[in-house]
Amino acid sequence: MYPFTIHIMYALVDCNNFFVSCERTLDPSLDNKPVVVLSNNDGCVVSRSKEAKELGIPMAAPAFKYKELFQKHDVKSLSAKFELYNYKSQRVIDIAKSYVIDYEVYSIDELFLDLTGFKYIDVVGYCHNIKDKIKEKENIPVSIGIAPTKTLCKVANRIVKEFPDNFNGVYILDTPEKIKKALKWLHIGDVWGIGRRLAVKMNDNGVYKAWDLLQKPEMWVRKIMGIHGVRMINELKGVRQLELDTPSPKKSIAVTRSFMEMLTNKDDIRERVETFGMHCSERLRKQNTCCKMITVFVQTNRFRKDLPEYRNAMTRILSNPTNSSILIGRVVNELFEAVYKDGFHYKRAGVIVNDFVPEDQRQISLFEEDIQNHHLPVMKAMDAMNRKFGKDKVRLGSMSGENTFGRVKLSPEYEAFLKNNTLPEANFRFH
Repeated sequence: MYPFTIHIMYALVDCNNFFVSCERTLDPSLDNKPVVVLSNNDGCVVSRSKEAKELGIPMAAPAFKYKELFQKHDVKSLSAKFELYNYKSQRVIDIAKSYVIDYEVYSIDELFLDLTGFKYIDVVGYCHNIKDKIKEKENIPVSIGIAPTKTLCKVANRIVKEFPDNFNGVYILDTPEKIKKALKWLHIGDVWGIGRRLAVKMNDNGVYKAWDLLQKPEMWVRKIMGIHGVRMINELKGVRQLELDTPSPKKSIAVTRSFMEMLTNKDDIRERVETFGMHCSERLRKQNTCCKMITVFVQTNRFRKDLPEYRNAMTRILSNPTNSSILIGRVVNELFEAVYKDGFHYKRAGVIVNDFVPEDQRQISLFEEDIQNHHLPVMKAMDAMNRKFGKDKVRLGSMSGENTFGRVKLSPEYEAFLKNNTLPEANFRFH
């Protein structure tokens, strides 16, 4: 049932309560205190310290609903600082990947390490060294789960976090007995790839633990979950189905925001939308691609039933693919004019670009002048200066340079951090 060999292993490095841990590197007085980090516009809880979890504050809790609880228990609520989190994530990744040849960055606070071939090395001790080095250099606590498959790494990592006093941050599933015990302990809803709805369906069919799923016939699993379920079963048995992914260019790029306050002034909304288009074009250039399709949307607050509701979106297909901020800005402005209507309170807007082609493989229309190449040297120079001096220091005249989302709970320590560090652009998925 478990055909793996002990020297074929993955490790999952997972930062503990990552956003809160980053905040504590700025302000050590937050240690051992209940802390929550809020989403864009300080709306919902996106990260909680262990102390905040023990108070019963759930993930995605609306901050306004828990305001009294925050005051009663002196819970420190902080605005998200994604520049800081991305910076710290890059530093953690640089440390962890230096210990291996192959790795996969799974999200901003998780990466897989390939320990295959570490036959004559104590991988548990090796991972303790990684954990200790990250804590020493960046003061970020991490948990590391080691197992023969990525799915079992997730299980091992969960065990580390559930029983921190027992395993000191590192746990390995390296025997059939350990795996069986772990799967009999793990709720089916906590298996990587099992969502809430599927967990309910599993419970209805008598599957409550991960081990129960392994007792079901393959035909049943295939009927309920398709080939994905068969792969999951094999992963739980220790048979690799998921290899490490190599980074690939995104298939679409979206920059969208909810505004801190509803906006009624057309020029204010236009400036935000054009800024979103600018950021899309920067990301296109970063991966050396051009887009052939641009979409702009606007919408009101659907929760305000006392106000008239409106939403609209429009897409344009370009004759000549581009990543020029100037050209994309022109199209975004024209699309905005088409979707905008007076008399509404707008809460959200965004720009989406897709249908990408490599920058050096553009097919040009015979009937329209191509001015992309005229803009490219200017765009590259602008990107270089922004990387050196900070985001949006050089920008189009229509951009205000203000942040595209509101944050009111910033600290003096963070302002000092921004002045002293050049921060990379975020390029991660959130899970």
